[in-house]
Amino acid sequence: MSNQTGGASVADSLRDARVAVKSAFYDAALELLEGCEDWPRDHVEDALALKADVIGRRDPVGALAYLSSVNDVATSAKGRFDLAIAFGKAYAAVRNFTQAESHYADARILMHAAPHGAHTMAYHDLRMRWFRRECDPSAPEVELAVAHPDPSIASAAYAYRAWLHAGNEDYRSHIADLQRAVEFATIPTAEPVDVATLAASTHALTQVAFETADSEGIAAARRAFAALAWTPDVNVAHFLTVRALGWDAFMRGRPAEAQWTFRDARTLARNAPSRVMAHADRAYVARMSRNDFWAAEELAQADALAYEIRWESLFGEERQVLVMLAVLHAATDAPRAQRYAAMYSQIGTENVDPALALHGDPRAVAHARYAQGRIDQTLGRRDAAIAGLNAAYETFTASSFHFRATLTATALAELTGESSWRELAFRHANSYRDCPLATMADEAVAREDAMPAHLSPLQRQLARAVWAGADPAELSRRFSRSVYTIERQIDAILTAFGVSSRSELLDEARRRELA
Repeated sequence: MSNQTGGASVADSLRDARVAVKSAFYDAALELLEGCEDWPRDHVEDALALKADVIGRRDPVGALAYLSSVNDVATSAKGRFDLAIAFGKAYAAVRNFTQAESHYADARILMHAAPHGAHTMAYHDLRMRWFRRECDPSAPEVELAVAHPDPSIASAAYAYRAWLHAGNEDYRSHIADLQRAVEFATIPTAEPVDVATLAASTHALTQVAFETADSEGIAAARRAFAALAWTPDVNVAHFLTVRALGWDAFMRGRPAEAQWTFRDARTLARNAPSRVMAHADRAYVARMSRNDFWAAEELAQADALAYEIRWESLFGEERQVLVMLAVLHAATDAPRAQRYAAMYSQIGTENVDPALALHGDPRAVAHARYAQGRIDQTLGRRDAAIAGLNAAYETFTASSFHFRATLTATALAELTGESSWRELAFRHANSYRDCPLATMADEAVAREDAMPAHLSPLQRQLARAVWAGADPAELSRRFSRSVYTIERQIDAILTAFGVSSRSELLDEARRRELA
């Protein structure tokens, strides 16, 4: 008898498909569930809910279409509960919360027919609480959700509760719950704990622990990372976790490890946005290491890829790289930096996947303010720059995001020359052991002071671009000015530096430790 009709073999296929889904082998799961609509009644309802789940992990709209096609197959109370839950989850994924709540209301009536139905209902209520930004981590359904007997659901519930804490700006509890979520990666269980859930939580924990210099959190993230069986179906979380580990290594004074880790991240980049992020990371580290040639090469590759991407069509955290590109270009190519910053502002964060931390996160707004502040600084709009950077700094320091706070305080030190900003930058940087950015504020101010005092903001940009290798024709395109105007500006720069040629300008810039 074939596995499509035989009771024992169908039961085996269902069991194996469930393991494949939790192990993040989605094609294998779909193959095992092929034709499950015709399975015997005692297995078909479980199979339909599982198949809708695996389809929805890649394509929530496809899951809704599938559920609509099989909605009349389920006849038992448990089967109808499972399909109502599946409908609610799929509608929530496409941000149709009215329909999601309607199906969850149907599920709530039937929940006592399903094993652990009350716990499962509580978990989905918790997810909707996060989507609605009702950040009460002590609500009864939240407590019931994290006590779910299924470790996959319990792990996911801890992750969602973590983001409720973040919504209240309680980042200590935020990290603690993410650690609880990823601990399931190292606990022996009869079936795998959902790899997609663990992968997303490991990435979140790595990122926030790096940003806040939380050594305990990073250690927990590294344990989970090592224990996870990463698959191509969780490639995005794998890539983002590796790059966060690279940044943590860099901030803790291990540049060689950071370089190797970023190289690993680049090999994991499977799509254009990820490849842009990989090149931007390497450019950022090169810039902070004063290796401008390497930075320019990586940045050029990032720009070429970014040009082809329809950023408004992306719903994930990869759009944050637009802010990084804006900052990287701010010192030498303000027009391009403005384009990236404007692009980020135009797409906003309202259409971000509501399951992500980026959705409604004030830190995302702070990132954009930081980028715009750096652009305003470059263009000589001093008051606007100080206001934007101050606002960004307040958010970063309230969140204990020491990495971002270091960069922002450094920019403010450079702008204002005030020793208090130098001290704040130093304090944030020293949250990390052996941090290479500890003296960055003093170096940034020193570099600015090494420029001839009477150069305009445009001339300062042009000077940096010239000793980075840009020629007048390229600068004409970049700054939308005639070649004649660019050449006159370069002549003024040469005079200000007391040199007579571009090669002498580069030598003088090196002597002043500007290049």
